[in-house]
Amino acid sequence: MSQRYSILRKPLIEGAKSLADVTADVARPLEAGPTRLWWTAFLISFSVLTLGVLAVAYQIKTGIGTWGLNRTVGWGFDITNFVFWVGIGHAGTLISAILFLF
Repeated sequence: MSQRYSILRKPLIEGAKSLADVTADVARPLEAGPTRLWWTAFLISFSVLTLGVLAVAYQIKTGIGTWGLNRTVGWGFDITNFVFWVGIGHAGTLISAILFLF
């Protein structure tokens, strides 16, 4: 590989590295095994996934009373959640429209 340097800027790769050296540096983290930090994050994520699956299974077994719809309440979790996200969408649309007008 020829060494060409610009007088306007320094080279992007310093040192006498060949293309094979650069490839090895880039591929080294990908070819290594998972670290202890990765396994810890994986186990935490898997625990949260398991908790979610158990919550859905409990809801399917019990019914939508788990949302708070087992009493004479007109605003259970599903309606409240829907109205909340519709409100967030309307707020975003309003902000975008005001910014567009300005």
